[in-house]
Amino acid sequence: MKNLKIVGGTLLIAVALTLTLLALFSPDNGMFTALWNAGFFTFRGEPSLVMIYLVSAMSFLLGSHLFARRAKSDKEDV
Repeated sequence: MKNLKIVGGTLLIAVALTLTLLALFSPDNGMFTALWNAGFFTFRGEPSLVMIYLVSAMSFLLGSHLFARRAKSDKEDV
């Protein structure tokens, strides 16, 4: 279970960083266009980078929470 927390936390933080960097440096890339055409990440029918930033922030917070729980469980095992 502890390894699952490390893997999950790492993946969530990697997704958060990737989404943020893509949104900052190439907001008109094909992946975002495909997601907007499918109806994801839209705000009132308009493509919205704010939604991507919110999803990225939530992924980062959840990944950080998993890392913190892993560290807390290691401290209690000692």
